[in-house]
Amino acid sequence: MSDKPVQKLANQIASKLSTEDWSQAHETIVMLNLATAQIEFSMTDGDDSIGVLTESFTSMSEGVQNIAAAVESFSKFSDIDPGLQNQLMQQCNELGGEMQKAIVAFQFYDKLVQRLSHVRNSMTHLSDLIADEEKLQSIDAWKKLQNTIRGSYTMEEDRKLFDAILAGRSINDVLKEMAIKQDDSTEDDIELF
Repeated sequence: MSDKPVQKLANQIASKLSTEDWSQAHETIVMLNLATAQIEFSMTDGDDSIGVLTESFTSMSEGVQNIAAAVESFSKFSDIDPGLQNQLMQQCNELGGEMQKAIVAFQFYDKLVQRLSHVRNSMTHLSDLIADEEKLQSIDAWKKLQNTIRGSYTMEEDRKLFDAILAGRSINDVLKEMAIKQDDSTEDDIELF
């Protein structure tokens, strides 16, 4: 594979950056739009995969329930070994428990997608603000942007993260604190949104 097409593209980008109409605001908008597009593309890719997985787990869950019902009905109509019946029921219960863990994981995926959606929307709003020279210099426009972004959050932990960062706390400290709080919570603390 040749590096010539990559180098040609790099040269084109460099020549565009050296033109007279270059501005930091324009380049920032371009980079924000790129990041927004990458997030959107990733979310779409992930949604397709999660859709398939959800259908598969739903089907498997129904299958396990049918097997458990069949095992129970066999004991009524035949001389099935009670030990074997207990073993089969135990296996069904274990499989059901594993599927519950998968469902919890899917709920966390939903939270991830929701957060990525907030990031995408925030970057779009930021890009719009930067593109407008009057708004770019307006404290009120920046405050309105921040209020819009904070108001879009549906999870309390996201609002706390937002508030901490805007209060000037370091990203690393806030993330460490959030991770500790998350570790302390249980799997039953899933927020429905």
